[in-house]
Amino acid sequence: MSDEKDWSQQQLQIFKAIADNSGAVIGAKSLDGEYLYVNQQYGRLFQRPVSDFIGRKDSELFPAETAAQFRRADLLAQQSQNPISVEEVVPVDGIDRDFLSIKFPIYSTEGKLFATGLVAADISKIKDLQRQLQSMADHDVLTECYNRRKILEIAELYLKKARRYQQDLAVLVFDLDHFKQVNDTFGHAVGDCILSGFVDRVNAELRKPDELGRLGGEEFIAVLPDTSAVSALALAERIREKIALWYPEQLAGQQVTSSIGIAGFSLSLQSLDELVAAADHALYQAKANGRNCVRLY
Repeated sequence: MSDEKDWSQQQLQIFKAIADNSGAVIGAKSLDGEYLYVNQQYGRLFQRPVSDFIGRKDSELFPAETAAQFRRADLLAQQSQNPISVEEVVPVDGIDRDFLSIKFPIYSTEGKLFATGLVAADISKIKDLQRQLQSMADHDVLTECYNRRKILEIAELYLKKARRYQQDLAVLVFDLDHFKQVNDTFGHAVGDCILSGFVDRVNAELRKPDELGRLGGEEFIAVLPDTSAVSALALAERIREKIALWYPEQLAGQQVTSSIGIAGFSLSLQSLDELVAAADHALYQAKANGRNCVRLY
């Protein structure tokens, strides 16, 4: 009997050593949510002694939203009767951190469910890297606005919403006038500065729901949800005037101008291809009319 007791004590020590040195956040709660056990990493993460958790519920320890998030996952693990994997966002020192949590039911030797277990790993660095990679995949490296693929994807979503709810939608297609001459005369580094400055000035005039993207070269597109063609025309004129007042030092005081084509969602322009093609057509009209002007399809 003594040997069995000693072995049980050794097993507990082994478990505690593994749990406290695993680097994972480990815990167990009763079915009604009271903490039965947390490892040292759990305490270190939230800067509390381990004893602070025992016998208390998440609602006593964390903000209401965090406690509710934990409780939902605990109940799901109990109901599923199998381990579940969930990603949870947890505020730590005022900063949201991402955790991959495995939650699982715990049964007594008689097979009765009596607790919920948790093993969680901080995956914030991985999620940050994923977000950075996604941002790189979605954005133009030079101007930091959306790239062609992403802006057209956004435009398609806005167009579907406009169709479904019979809302207005307009697109503006921009072209920087005589941009090739800028590159040929002043070099591509200066040309890059002009493109970035152009995007900054356009973004300053757009509303929060409006989106701007680079189609390629010196051509850009803005997608304007809940905007009629008439309202888009007024906005385009403001942008054109703002650009025309720009005399960058890099161009030795020369003026920058842009041509803008506009098209609005209508019965005759149902698809995104049709809408962009119409705005492109209006843009070519603006360029044919001497540039530095706006044309509505």
